[in-house]
Amino acid sequence: PTMVMRWRAAVVLLLTAASVRHAHASGSVGQHAGREEVKISPLGQQVEGDSRDAATSQAVAADDPEAMRQTKQPDHNDDQGERSAGILSTEGEFGTERNGESSSSSEYRESVSSPDKRADETQAPQTSNPEVALAELRNQILGSRLQTPEQLLRRARSLRDGENGRKKPMHALALLRSIAAAHASTEQVPQTVSTSAALEAGQLLLRTASTARDVREAQQLFEQAAAVGEAEAQFHLGVLHATGLGVEVDVPLALTYYYFAAEGGSVGAQLALGYRQLLGVQMPKQCPKALMYYNPVAEKVVAGAQKVKGGGLIEKVRLSVDNPLGNGKHGAPDDEVIQYYEHSARKGSVDAQMTLAHLHYHGARGIPVNVQRAFELYRDAASTGEAAAFSHLGHMYAQGIGVEQNNATALEFFRKGAAKGHAGALNGLGYMYMNGYGVAKNSKKALEHFKTAAEKGNAEAQFNLGAMYISGMGVKKAYDKALHHFTLAAHQGHTIALYNLGQMHLNGVGTARSCPVAVQFLKAVAERGQWGSALSDALQALQDGTPAAPLHIYATLAEGGYEVAQSNVAFLLDQSFMKNRTLLGLQGEALAQRAQEMYRRAAQQGNVNAELRLGDFNYYGYGVTEDLEAAVQHYRVAAESRNAQAMFDLAYMYAHGLGLSRDFHLAKRHYDMAIEVASEAYVPVQLALAELYLLQLFEDYTG
Repeated sequence: PTMVMRWRAAVVLLLTAASVRHAHASGSVGQHAGREEVKISPLGQQVEGDSRDAATSQAVAADDPEAMRQTKQPDHNDDQGERSAGILSTEGEFGTERNGESSSSSEYRESVSSPDKRADETQAPQTSNPEVALAELRNQILGSRLQTPEQLLRRARSLRDGENGRKKPMHALALLRSIAAAHASTEQVPQTVSTSAALEAGQLLLRTASTARDVREAQQLFEQAAAVGEAEAQFHLGVLHATGLGVEVDVPLALTYYYFAAEGGSVGAQLALGYRQLLGVQMPKQCPKALMYYNPVAEKVVAGAQKVKGGGLIEKVRLSVDNPLGNGKHGAPDDEVIQYYEHSARKGSVDAQMTLAHLHYHGARGIPVNVQRAFELYRDAASTGEAAAFSHLGHMYAQGIGVEQNNATALEFFRKGAAKGHAGALNGLGYMYMNGYGVAKNSKKALEHFKTAAEKGNAEAQFNLGAMYISGMGVKKAYDKALHHFTLAAHQGHTIALYNLGQMHLNGVGTARSCPVAVQFLKAVAERGQWGSALSDALQALQDGTPAAPLHIYATLAEGGYEVAQSNVAFLLDQSFMKNRTLLGLQGEALAQRAQEMYRRAAQQGNVNAELRLGDFNYYGYGVTEDLEAAVQHYRVAAESRNAQAMFDLAYMYAHGLGLSRDFHLAKRHYDMAIEVASEAYVPVQLALAELYLLQLFEDYTG
């Protein structure tokens, strides 16, 4: 819906010369849909793209009559996170020092049992007789021509993840249920096997859930695994009780589960507690404790970014009224566009060759990662003298990505690209000189190349300069300069630069010590881990079926503090509320209240459109008592961030004296501001100004 729909009141008044109530488009959030990626290629080029494509398939659970329905399983991407590949980074990055106040351990105590919780009587039944469960398991093993429960578990995982390109989640679920149900027969079914099966069956149920009954069965399976200290099961129970999606809300119990799960090493629980301690969500705001949870997770992300060659993308897609499914079909190649590029590349178009090479290298626009194909395309573009292609080929040879590692060839391509002034190639040369790869080690030359590349805006070069200054490698140590260059790289999304900034602010190196600033940097790093790929799974699930399954996936990330996930959870709940639908047993005001809470959390992290929607909820009394003064406050916050819709709403409220003293001059000013911010608002604002003029005439006439 456009602003015109919200301004129908102006048209009515213009035609009837009667005062009318503010007409707000139902459910209009005004969100900007789109991908919010901060992926930086190893050569410092920003890359935009979707996550990889994975075909979904349908299967029927033959052993469960109630599950005789076709289901599509969300895409299970490789566990590759959003990161800067960093092949041109220096050794000895900052971040190893700790002091007593800020240090945090990544080691946790042994898993402990979760709190006792009686299973709800309405939960889906499971086989309670151990002998019957064991007999069923034997039948499954024989039917699958396998010999052990361990083999059956591997078979279930194969069906779940895709066998010969086909995924059979319902068949996998049947096998996992059988293994989990035999947990009492520990002498024949190892506890680790039955626990893993219970956890994975619960996860699979949530990812294919369509009813509250599915959620309750998942809860029962998680409780079985959590009872023996399975940290991930404890985390999922925490999410269920915190969000109330399919189960009763119980915040104290949820926090207890999170605590035990975090102690057991669950990254999701560590993120959830770190987020809550940082922003004071349902618990006191305590920065040192937030640091204790975020720091070890950030360290894992950095360690992974330094080890992994190549790079996948984590796609962040924001749902909106205009794009309720995420701006087009996710996970499927944009066939016509890709075919056009393929045709153009065969005809010799360098731009098409480079574009396709990037897509294959990073796995974007529904194209899976294929570094060999990327190498071929870069090579074709390089044959025409394309500087960027030289740079990428140098990188691939230097790291052995898609080709056999060869320093001499890498140097050759870097020099060709540097001769054309390409920033990535200059950075590559600096890297080779700094480490003595294929040339004599020369810190002075490395510094020169890094500086030249950094001046051209290359994020890797900016990071490398920071690393040289903080370690004193070839230069005099200068923490202030290191901070400056890390900051430049971090603005372009460089993961390790963000981590180093966090450590510098934490320890007061080159800047004043600040726990809140440090933790914000570490939070940004922690959210770039492989676990963030669940955002793509959620989007795939949304486009494949009903909102129940993606809602759970988004909610899991939302509990961990992912703002885009909080926004999407709020949107899905909001849409069900506005369309008077039932979702996982929730309807009416219950949906509105949960949507408002998620909008509030997203707004707390700077989401302007969530702030706008909070104003709407207070204006109309969705999930709360109507409160025009509160609506004004939310609209003002959004307007200060130059949101045209919020400016218009304030103008209307000034014009009609709603929550504010009537002031025609301020109303006119806010209408004018809306046009300045959004030119497409011109016609609606002109109608509203006509209404304002009539209101003034009426007031002057009647006194």
